[in-house]
This record gives sequence, C-alpha cells and structure tokens, in this order.
Amino acid sequence: MSGEFRILLVCTANICRSAMGEVIARAMLHSASLPVVLGSSGVRAMVGHPMAPHAIAALDKLGLDGRAHRARALDHDLVRSSDLLLTMENEHRLLISGQDPQAAGRTFTLPEFAALAPGAGQRRYRSDTAERARAIVESAASRRAEGPAPEVHDPYGGPPEGYEFCAIALGDALSHALAALLGPR
Repeated sequence: MSGEFRILLVCTANICRSAMGEVIARAMLHSASLPVVLGSSGVRAMVGHPMAPHAIAALDKLGLDGRAHRARALDHDLVRSSDLLLTMENEHRLLISGQDPQAAGRTFTLPEFAALAPGAGQRRYRSDTAERARAIVESAASRRAEGPAPEVHDPYGGPPEGYEFCAIALGDALSHALAALLGPR
C-alpha cells in the first residue's frame, strides 16, 4: 500500500457540496504531515463546470477560494483508488457500493464518518500514517449502523444562506473526520 492516503468527496453534480468540501478540506490539511491526496467528483457531474456562484461566495466568506474548481465525474478508477469515499447523501453511498461492492467498507456519508471516526482510536499505529488512517476507516465500517446515515443537505438552487450553512456544516464534519484520521497533534 502507498504511503499516501486518498480521500474522495462525492455529491451529485460536483459543483456545490463535494466541491466546497474539497476546498475546505485542503485548507484544513495544508500543514498535515500525513500525505493526503484529496479530490471530489459527482455521480451525475456537470463535467468541466465551475463551482456554483453561491458556493464560491460562501467559501469567500470563509477566506477560501473555489474559483479554480472544475467538476469531474465519478468513475471506477476514482472509486478503486480511494482509501475513503465521503458522500453527501445515502443515495451516493449506495450507488458507489452497488457499482463496486469492494468499496462499501470505504464509503460513508460525510456526517456518518465524522461521527464514527473519532471513536476508532488506532493507538497501535503511529499518528499521521496512511496505515493508521486506513485502520480507522476499517474500524468505522465495522461500527456502522444499519439503515440511512445522516446527510449533507443540497443547497443547489436555494438562497445564498443555504450555501453558507452547507459550508459551515461541511467544515464541522470535515474537522472531526480529518482530526481522527490525522491523529493526535
């Protein structure tokens, strides 16, 4: 296995939630010692489209810039190469698991993983290693509850405040998930 850890955020069109999540996570990981490869995609991506204007504005309010983002489609190679797939909805999670059953144990909704990961506590591994992060994903999968997981509401087509609320929710969930993966600092 590689020394890097690959995270893929997935939503529908890859112009709002997963795109904002990627920008927010990059900012959170800027000084991390664990080498993380981060990306985003959409199950019905608007390939090549920029981030939605209200999403860009919501990130601007956080001091982040999403203008370089271009949407890309989820494909088998992205799924297969990801150590952790964080979806915004149960529908996305089920679609990925249905297309690639081997990915089921690495695929969670973002809020679901944010709740499960902090309890994984993989003390037998050194902090900030890909091996430890993979063990946390495995532990989270073994403790997953049956049924629908919490989701990230889609702000698309709504007012600017909905995008701002979404960005804050993404930041909160990502802070818990990434802190668990990176270990004590």
